[in-house]
Amino acid sequence: MVLLDLIVLALLVTLAVVAVQTWLGRPARQWPAAEAAARWEDAHEAVGGVTRVVVRKVARLPTGETRVLGESVVEEIPDGAPDWHERFSAARQVAYDRAIDLNGPSLSG
Repeated sequence: MVLLDLIVLALLVTLAVVAVQTWLGRPARQWPAAEAAARWEDAHEAVGGVTRVVVRKVARLPTGETRVLGESVVEEIPDGAPDWHERFSAARQVAYDRAIDLNGPSLSG
């Protein structure tokens, strides 16, 4: 009877280990599909006194985790620039339009 209990316990432990390994390895298996479905997005960030407006190709998992696969800088605007708001608005529009173009269907078919 003790032997049967040990076998059942070993089986349960093995199943638990396999389940945990499967669960932890799941995002790694999801990245190829997420990268294939990646989309271009407009974005901006403040870095060292400069606002960068960019277009990024972003892959997303269902969990919300993201990876940036590519990035193109549209404009870098010094934070103290007197025309900062106008430049920022224009750059955001360019980035938005570029993301739409990059995500759109190919004109070659």
